[in-house]
Amino acid sequence: MDGPDGTSEVLPPLYSGWIAELLQAAIPRETRATCDDCAMWPRGGEQQGRRADYFDSVIKCCTYVPDLHNFLVGRILTDDDPNAATGRATVEKRIGEGVAVTPLGLAHPPLFSLLYENNTGNAFGRSRALKCPHYIEDGGRCGVWRHRESTCATWFCKHLRGGVGYAFWRESLHQLLLQVERALARWAVLELDIDDDVLRHLVGTAAWRHELEPVTGEAIDNRVDPDTYRKVWGKWLGREGKFFIECAALVNRLSWAEVLAISGQEARAYARLTQEQYRILTSDEIPPALKVGSVQLVQISRGASRVSAYSAFDPIEIPSIVMDSLHYFDGRPTREAVEAIAREKEVRLEPSLVRKMADFGVLIQVEQPASSPMMLPTAPRDD
Repeated sequence: MDGPDGTSEVLPPLYSGWIAELLQAAIPRETRATCDDCAMWPRGGEQQGRRADYFDSVIKCCTYVPDLHNFLVGRILTDDDPNAATGRATVEKRIGEGVAVTPLGLAHPPLFSLLYENNTGNAFGRSRALKCPHYIEDGGRCGVWRHRESTCATWFCKHLRGGVGYAFWRESLHQLLLQVERALARWAVLELDIDDDVLRHLVGTAAWRHELEPVTGEAIDNRVDPDTYRKVWGKWLGREGKFFIECAALVNRLSWAEVLAISGQEARAYARLTQEQYRILTSDEIPPALKVGSVQLVQISRGASRVSAYSAFDPIEIPSIVMDSLHYFDGRPTREAVEAIAREKEVRLEPSLVRKMADFGVLIQVEQPASSPMMLPTAPRDD
């Protein structure tokens, strides 16, 4: 669903309809996360802070292999848009290789999972060995963008409202879509005609249990064990693409109400949480009481400090005089803290600045019984 000014965030077409029905409103666009002009590159070619604060200029954040569920694979295979041809070919290649290919979809290849899960944390966005097989270097774009899965659809390096945006996209909407994806993939398998022996073998696999596949000698060489592969596909062996297309046809017909019914209680819980977090995302409320959060100093410059709180990818700059006043936010009512700073420091903090520091986790809410969100008064104008 697009807002009246066309500035709503774009979800994959299948998910867009579902979430529009859930929220009955447009999702504000995350304008600070720009793929065409990567927000994780140095601005103006100049680095501020550590080199590890930036992404590789070739692969950007595409150092992640998506878990493409069966119905998404089917949608990719049936997307006849000429612009989708290159991306479709990358999916067909993965199906042909057979590595981590089951009736549930295309999972993380075991070798990728081993590297991804066991690096020191600085490989994401930087290691070209982790490059997504669906990333199109010519133009620096995603080959399966229109049908990307929940992780890629909800990940942003930077958020307009910092941690508030992160809580909506990653802790709420991503979890909702992840539950839906897994449930629908299993549902589609059970709706199609597969042998009991195949189902018995499939439910014993790591893919069904959402666990990492063991790294075998075949996996290291990007090969599959023919006997194991035959057991997991049965009479659909050699017709994997057709199977995925059938899965897509089944899911395409579902309404959002049917999706929730199939996905179960976990998805329903996250649906409610997504609605609540959306309310917060689109609200101007400032927490009634704040204290200083866990802040990491990134860089000190003349007159300002660059700090990160909710995410190392998304630091903000705070004027030094404001940094020196943060200790006033000690759990007392926000209004009292702001008034004390104005009185003792002769600094009037704008409500927008207080809200931004709360959004980004520099200040965090203090829970107070029977309290309600309060609005700070707008600072008086000098004129």
